[in-house]
Amino acid sequence: MAKRAAAAAVTVLLALTGCSPAQPASSPPSVKSDAPPNEVSGLAIPAGRIDEAVSKVDGLVNELLKSTGIPGMAVAIVHGGKVMYAKGFGVKDVTKGQGADNKVDADTVFQLASVSKSVGSTVIAHQVTDNAVTWDMPVASKLPWFTVNDPYVTSHLTVADLYSH
Repeated sequence: MAKRAAAAAVTVLLALTGCSPAQPASSPPSVKSDAPPNEVSGLAIPAGRIDEAVSKVDGLVNELLKSTGIPGMAVAIVHGGKVMYAKGFGVKDVTKGQGADNKVDADTVFQLASVSKSVGSTVIAHQVTDNAVTWDMPVASKLPWFTVNDPYVTSHLTVADLYSH
């Protein structure tokens, strides 16, 4: 089920990226920011584009669930630090029917397993490209508060180690 949920999430994200206007591809300007890690500064989105994209989510998700057989998923869209959309679709467990206690809602937690590693490693690869970190850099050199039970491991654990276990 985790693989289906991951496939669904990727499909929805790809579908939403298709909501942008057709323009020649160009490199976005390099953006440097002091924004906290949970807020990303980037390209300005024209007024109405977010609402337009959000208005298509229900249909895209319902079509995805039907075409893939994914039993349920939760979708959230956050823009400018505000939740623009949060909704659940389908059921948590196909063996338990359509009861209210089995319906997916916006707060349903899904087990992602190792999917987060591919997302995290993509972010880190971008940081390596920007020379903000290196793969062989000890984690504690960037996060001095980071510790594990073994002091030797704490001082020698590298960024690459986190993605190769």
